[in-house]
Amino acid sequence: MRKKRPIFAAGTYLLYKMRQIAQQWLSKVARTVALAGMMAVAMGVHAGETTTLTKNVKDFGAVPDDGRDDTKALRKAVEWCRTHEGATLVMAPGKYILRDADAVKLENEAMTGQLGKNPESTVFAPYYPYVRGLDFDGCRNVTVEATGATLMCEGWMEPVSLHGCEGLTLRGLIIDYLRKPFAEGVITAIDDETIDVQFIGEAPAEGAPLGRLHILDPKIEGMYRSPYYFPDHERIDQRTLRFHLGRRLPEYLLGTPIAAMHSFHFRPAILIQGCTDTTLDDVTIHSQPGMGIVGFDSKNITLNRLSVVPAEGYHFSTNTDATHFACCEGELNFQNCTFVHQGDDATNVHGYYHNISDDGDGWLRLSLAVNTHASVADVPRVGDKMEIVRINSLEPVTEMTVKEVTHEEGAMDVRVRLDGTLPEGWEQCYAFNITKLPRLTFEGCTVLGNLARGVLAKTRGVTLRGNVFRGCTGTAIHVGAESGWREGTHAHDVLIEDNVMVNCGLGAGCQNGASGIAVVIEAPELEGVRLHENIVVRNNVVVGTGANDCGICVEHARDVVLTGNLVRGCRTDISTKDIGPAQKAE
Repeated sequence: MRKKRPIFAAGTYLLYKMRQIAQQWLSKVARTVALAGMMAVAMGVHAGETTTLTKNVKDFGAVPDDGRDDTKALRKAVEWCRTHEGATLVMAPGKYILRDADAVKLENEAMTGQLGKNPESTVFAPYYPYVRGLDFDGCRNVTVEATGATLMCEGWMEPVSLHGCEGLTLRGLIIDYLRKPFAEGVITAIDDETIDVQFIGEAPAEGAPLGRLHILDPKIEGMYRSPYYFPDHERIDQRTLRFHLGRRLPEYLLGTPIAAMHSFHFRPAILIQGCTDTTLDDVTIHSQPGMGIVGFDSKNITLNRLSVVPAEGYHFSTNTDATHFACCEGELNFQNCTFVHQGDDATNVHGYYHNISDDGDGWLRLSLAVNTHASVADVPRVGDKMEIVRINSLEPVTEMTVKEVTHEEGAMDVRVRLDGTLPEGWEQCYAFNITKLPRLTFEGCTVLGNLARGVLAKTRGVTLRGNVFRGCTGTAIHVGAESGWREGTHAHDVLIEDNVMVNCGLGAGCQNGASGIAVVIEAPELEGVRLHENIVVRNNVVVGTGANDCGICVEHARDVVLTGNLVRGCRTDISTKDIGPAQKAE
């Protein structure tokens, strides 16, 4: 018999609510201060002088909260920024409508099933045409003061595009969608192989893509360990769908929030590509049919108090990663950021492993077997250092320098000349650009209830300090190269200290059974291999659920220090394999 009970709220999410209340209070204080500064800036007041390098979006016709489409006016304002180095653009608090006909058309095609069950196979392809909402291409030393301003997007797009910018600062902007790229509801009935879901408003229409179900788990105050992909379903009434899962969900999930994702990878809410010295202060992303932020081929990115969190009245944020950075360099700095209930990692930082082939006349062709997350080629520069690594073990063989590069527009392959001669057996090697690896700092951040890992670091020079992770389905902190994803590289100089990890690592994204920390390598032949180097893991607290294999796992590494870590609720505190000298916790 089908058991039905009244709908009830799922979990208390006490930590999230406490942080949310504190942030709301701090936001009011910050907004008061920011508004005072913005008013002075908007009036052009600076040391008693009037400046022509400050504009308000109202000057271009964008008025918040008037219910009108602001797209044309906002794009005029952004165009002004592109032609005025050192400009400041002010957006007063309120809601701005960002609507593009082509973006709406794409969304409608996806939502009516014209792109199939999984729109990603169409829209996440190299050089796929897409809409840039606000395109800051080439802006230099521009500041956007937007505390309390919300871009309410209509149509699937990339709301904010930063291409080739230098010294751009984006402050206080909020990004959301009028129609969320997911359908949210609550579980109203649980049967042996099915669940009934009552949605907010009408249930998704016939043909709408429902790629993955995200379920909140009140026992761990996070995401339920097992997402369900492309579930069969049938309509019960105007608001209710019955999903066929093939297994019975635990009874305690009755009444909990659930969402069906309409998309996986597409464009991010904010793209940072080919940029230098980019700063995002107090930016908030509530939803996106893809990732929150993608950084690609950029140098020096700072994220202060970034929030990728659900909109009011909802429980889920971005459909995939909150942030993702590939082929970047310089400093990548997260400070006091918050990530809640996104559909993948809070951040993933890496470069790409390329296949090598002989293109004749001294030229080599570098080919990538996967799409980049910016959907453009990873093109090295003259002078970049390429590490040649064995495919089976990811062990470095030699290092070479790029002498010449050719790349055809729209192609994913790249032709290069390298100094010297490739080593014997190079046909069984990858090429990896170690010049495009940023130093990562992730400090004072909170990651709550996401699918997959909290932090995934595949770079060199890593500091992960003073963070809180709770209810991640995957291992909270994962340091490791992954040959299957063609993402690397092995890490050097890693400090993981003073972090708290609770109820993580029960499902999707769990690495080697570790709840809190996994420093590992994924490759076919690893016996005796030690790649990670100078790894310090100290003074961390890991609290498992009793079902985790271990709290901390370190493998294939040398010069390892493990000290002062407290592990509870795991079968084994610390698991090690193929590591060099190590100091283990008692």
